[in-house]
Amino acid sequence: MAKRFFNNERRRRVLNFLRAHPGIGKFIESQPWLYALANKGLISGAVNSTIARPQAYTLWTGVPIDPNPTDFTPTTKLAYSQQQQILKLPYGETLAASPPDPPIGYITWAGLVDRRYTGRHLPPAPRSYLDRLPPLEKVLDLYKRRYVDGQEQSIPSASCSALLAFFAQWFTDSFLRKDQKDERLNTSNHEIDLCEIYGLDAETARLLRTLQGGKLKTSADGRFPARLYDENGEVNAEFKDLIYVKPYLNGQSLEEITLGSLVDHPDKDLIRSRMRGLYATGLERGNSTILYTAISTIFIREHNRLCDLLAAAHPDWGDDRLFHTARNINIVMLLHLTINEYINQLAQPPIKLKLDRPWAEKEHWYRANRIAIEFNLLYRWHSFVPDLIEIDGRRLDPIDFRFNNALLEQYGAADVIAAAARQPGGQVGMHNNPYYLWHAEYAAHAFARSQRVRPFIEYQVAFDWAPAKDFKDLTGDEELARELHDLYNGEIRDVEFLVGLFAQKRTPPAVLPPVLNTMVAVDAFSQILTNPLLAENVYGPDAFGDEGMKIIEETRSFDQLMMRNLLGEAPPPNLASLSYPPPPRTAAH
Repeated sequence: MAKRFFNNERRRRVLNFLRAHPGIGKFIESQPWLYALANKGLISGAVNSTIARPQAYTLWTGVPIDPNPTDFTPTTKLAYSQQQQILKLPYGETLAASPPDPPIGYITWAGLVDRRYTGRHLPPAPRSYLDRLPPLEKVLDLYKRRYVDGQEQSIPSASCSALLAFFAQWFTDSFLRKDQKDERLNTSNHEIDLCEIYGLDAETARLLRTLQGGKLKTSADGRFPARLYDENGEVNAEFKDLIYVKPYLNGQSLEEITLGSLVDHPDKDLIRSRMRGLYATGLERGNSTILYTAISTIFIREHNRLCDLLAAAHPDWGDDRLFHTARNINIVMLLHLTINEYINQLAQPPIKLKLDRPWAEKEHWYRANRIAIEFNLLYRWHSFVPDLIEIDGRRLDPIDFRFNNALLEQYGAADVIAAAARQPGGQVGMHNNPYYLWHAEYAAHAFARSQRVRPFIEYQVAFDWAPAKDFKDLTGDEELARELHDLYNGEIRDVEFLVGLFAQKRTPPAVLPPVLNTMVAVDAFSQILTNPLLAENVYGPDAFGDEGMKIIEETRSFDQLMMRNLLGEAPPPNLASLSYPPPPRTAAH
């Protein structure tokens, strides 16, 4: 890639100057034409940090897809007993794994056009690089928390709430979807499309609809999604054709695979009770935590509210038009909220970014979306996730807040969301992972190695950053630099992609280290701004109705969305904020 004058380093200096002089940023935001110019420059500059899609290389190997594999690829699915085994393995030992298909280091037509195969930003690394890497069990130590005076030390985020961590999981589960049968593949639509509540295909959407007034199925009072299982623990007849409850692999459905950690629990009464409370949602992971379900619940309520508004304004519209128009509005509201709140909170820019459509179609990077393996891997923000959630003085550990919709119904969606906003998430980085996510870290690194992801410094160059000169230059921390030096035998060139992403020095107020922040921006902005609903010949009353256009324009925060969908729940005392500490409700505009 040709070196540009306004590269990441120069842009960083400009942003730091604006942070040091906040009055300039306020002035820019007050001038519409200047604000639009600055917004375009910041967003397009970030996306231009690397080459535009299409990605030349993918996970395509030429080995045919096996629709009925005999077992799981260990990097994709680990049984609970294996997860525990990982934490006990002596150095030098690894779990048995079938050798992966060798990644292809050349460009193929099939790889370019078949989007079931996950893309990649850089071609596969040579085998010699993998041969130099340390045992995965030693790498895992980088994520374990340090002990001070015999106490495990977690590092809280200085600016991000736990709600941000759960929102990130909910948000990314919709498009970062590795195929459980074949890790070369994905099951993604490659779009931000609210498949959390609408599903990945038309048949799933139809099964989740009432087919009356455009609405989605809910409980009788409209407050929560409809139940997936009956009192006997059997899938309700109306949902038996949902793709994720059908046999998928070794006789198990995707829903059963997702429920694996719950099913392993020794208390069978607990399992049966939790199963009866699960909801029918768009994805198999729709019940994974009470926060995940609470966020989906708010968007389902909003969909049905939109249907009522549209039906009142257009009594001649039928069920289909009401459903699809409400869905369009809901998706575009999510796109706005993703930039307005989520990306602004992560990036902490001195000028607040916003979704501004028309200019993007004229940019050279305006290309069809495709999820890349690096984008999938870099979102393993396990250190972000809190150990506990506290609601109404009750401290909930993971077994309490996972697959437990009875708890959600006890407190209500708004209270659960507001409670998560009242506590900090973790600081993204090394030595800060909750114990129950160590196995997930192992699986992520094993997947990266199986697909020969290249070393970190090559991604620094590919995303327009100067490569680290040494371990201290990378980390800015003497102790971590020594750890990495010993682990990688003094070779900075060998530091793995994921290790480098999270070990890199982070400069406040940034939430993410520089290369991680840049890579998130590249894929997030190019994915959002190429959404078909934002296209010039689509965006308008035909897609959203005049009412929808007004609602999209007026909705600027997730808190607004929540507050107009309380359905009898009391307003919580604080905003549903991704920042920490959250503003009190009296500060709401």
